[in-house]
Amino acid sequence: MKDFEWIPNKRIGDLCFNMTRNETRNAMGDAVFTPWFEGRSDVYKDYSMRLDFDEDGLLESVEFLGIERGFFQVWYNERIIYPKTEKTFFKIFDKSMFKLDDESMYQCNKLNIRANWNYDIGPTLLVGREHYIDEGDESLKDFSILYGLSSKLKPGMHRNETRIILHEKSDKLKIRGQNDIYGRYFYVKFDNEDRMISADFII
Repeated sequence: MKDFEWIPNKRIGDLCFNMTRNETRNAMGDAVFTPWFEGRSDVYKDYSMRLDFDEDGLLESVEFLGIERGFFQVWYNERIIYPKTEKTFFKIFDKSMFKLDDESMYQCNKLNIRANWNYDIGPTLLVGREHYIDEGDESLKDFSILYGLSSKLKPGMHRNETRIILHEKSDKLKIRGQNDIYGRYFYVKFDNEDRMISADFII
């Protein structure tokens, strides 16, 4: 059994938010990880945990996936909050601080925590660094706008043309190799002559 003490917005167990990937892997010891999501996440099957990293490779959230039971516990203020039932969870937390989305996920932006109770796979719990959920909500808005604009992009367009179209949406442009990256997950790929090959969401 491994215990993780959660300090909201700061750390969970030995994992401090904004650690580098190497630092998180050192902190997890011998746990076996699998890189996921184009290198944006590490999954630790030993504990059914997923660690997500931002564009700079810094730890931004930790999620307990609920697939395995009995291998770990999450503590908060000397009380176990995971894995626990919904009823027990809200004896610890003020339910009015949480909002409920369409997928039965309870979310508290102040604490940067999300919790869900799935009776097939067990409860899931996500905790993030400060402003993580606010930034996530902003990313969803970006996704919606980019999805609408993506229909205007056609293979063979010059890179400058695609940037003019997508500039309506965002100044959050990163360049990686032959790719332009908008928001967090929208990749526009080009050939050696800066002609568009494809555009897609990679999540």
